This record gives sequence, C-alpha cells and structure tokens, in this order.
Amino acid sequence: MKSLVFLLLLPLSLLTCLAKDRPRAADPSRALVRQANAPAARQLTQAAINQQPGAFLNEGRYEAGYLYLLSGRRVLVPGLRYHVGQRVVEVQDSLQADSTSYWPLAALRGFDLGTENDPATRRRYRPRLVHESHQLDRREAVQVLTATDAGPLVLAWLPLLLPGTASPGQLLLAGSGHNADQPLQQLSLNGPDVLHLLNERAQKVQTFARTNNLHCGVPQEVAQMLDYYNRLAVAVE
Repeated sequence: MKSLVFLLLLPLSLLTCLAKDRPRAADPSRALVRQANAPAARQLTQAAINQQPGAFLNEGRYEAGYLYLLSGRRVLVPGLRYHVGQRVVEVQDSLQADSTSYWPLAALRGFDLGTENDPATRRRYRPRLVHESHQLDRREAVQVLTATDAGPLVLAWLPLLLPGTASPGQLLLAGSGHNADQPLQQLSLNGPDVLHLLNERAQKVQTFARTNNLHCGVPQEVAQMLDYYNRLAVAVE
C-alpha cells in the first residue's frame, strides 16, 4: 500500500507535471500558474496573505484533495488550502511538503478538499459567477451542495470575509448550473423562496420532500430537493 501511495504522489510536483504535458495537449493552466509563481508575483501574493491570515478555509490546514485543470484533467495533490481573500489555492509539493505553489482561481475548473476515500467529508469547490446585493457580479469559488456541479439547479455556499471575524463566513446561493454566465444569487431558507426556485415542478418536489421528511430550513435537505428537481428536469430533456 505504501508503495502504491508513493507512486501516486511521485508525479505530482505540480509545476513539473504541467511542464511535461504533451505539446498537443498543453494545459492552459500552465501559463497562469507560472505567472502566479514568478518571484515578484509570488512575493506580492504572500504579502497579501500575511495581511489576512484568517482568510483560509479550514483554519488554514492543508488537506489532500484534487485540482481540476482547465484542460479537464483531475490531479490528486497531497495537500491544498484555499485563501478566500486572494482567490488562490496554495498547493503542497508532493515531494517537499514545505514547498508550495500558488494556483489562481482563474487557472482551475475547481478543486476538492478531501478525496474519494472519505466522500462524507469531501467538499467540492467550483468557480462561479455570484451576485450579492449592492456589489458587482464576480467569480468566486463556491462549495457545491447539490450532487452535480452543472445540473439544472445548483445550491452552494459562498465563503465570505466578514468584518470583525477570525475566519470566513458563508452565504447560501442558488441558481442555474447549466449556464455558468448566469450568476448564483442568495437563497433564503424559507418555503416561499425555495418553491419559487422550483417553479413548475414545485408540487412534485413538495411531495418528494414530505415523503422523505425534508425541510426548507436545512441546507443539506434543500440540496436533496434540488437533486430531485434535477432528476425530473433531466428525465424530461
């Protein structure tokens, strides 16, 4: 088993991994990651992170997980953490844990904290356009709660930096999973708002919720309702 783990981790010195991509399959993530890790850019990012040490998810702890590259590849890494303020994933080198590289959100299709070995604690983060009142729409990493990242409807947590707090808070968002250019918007956990989101399938989803004792005030249970909605929608398509 130890030999297997070593073989899995050995190729994951990430900048080297990208550099060895076949020319015809060159990953567009490569240029963005190289720019982010050039000495001057890296120094600026590190200085900004030092000003916001509490803005990491998971209290700044590294976790094994996956990076989803712009080419569509999924890469297992031994440790990563996400800084909300700088929108950057800090990734540990597979051979030297004290050596890290910065991966800007723009260089990724997403990332997971946790692996398939522990699906109960695995968290999926995907870049999505988000809308908050009185602010311009922007692209952020959101934690997807629904079973699929790109279904008809998506429910997600948006990590937020809140004044006077030591760690990021979160805001519940919902919206289209098919159209990535349509921003996710805040969803209040009450019956009318959830039913409005479900539109013409609201009655069927209500029946499903009653049968399974699901409540609109619980985010994980609302995610199950949206999963059912998505199954209905896909069946019609």
